Amino acid sequence: MHPQKLSINRLRESPSACLHPKYLNSEAQATCLDIFQQRTYDIKDLQQALQSMRLLSIDDSPCVYLDSQNKLQTFKSSNPLCHALQTNLTKDTQ
Repeated sequence: MHPQKLSINRLRESPSACLHPKYLNSEAQATCLDIFQQRTYDIKDLQQALQSMRLLSIDDSPCVYLDSQNKLQTFKSSNPLCHALQTNLTKDTQ
């Protein structure tokens, strides 16, 4: 599916697409921010990405990672998507 034509439901099911907002149109970017802030996404998609890569970045900026004890750690960021993800992903993994 073309990234600029992602539906809200598709982004909720596969929020890893939101990790690359530079490839999304402004409507999809706003949807990503909303689903991250409202925690209306399927956490399994991001948990799988985090487990396999150990690091989630928004575009090319690191956002969260798993340390050697598998504890979620965050990077300082001014990116609103990253901030929303950090806030709510931390809640989801506690």
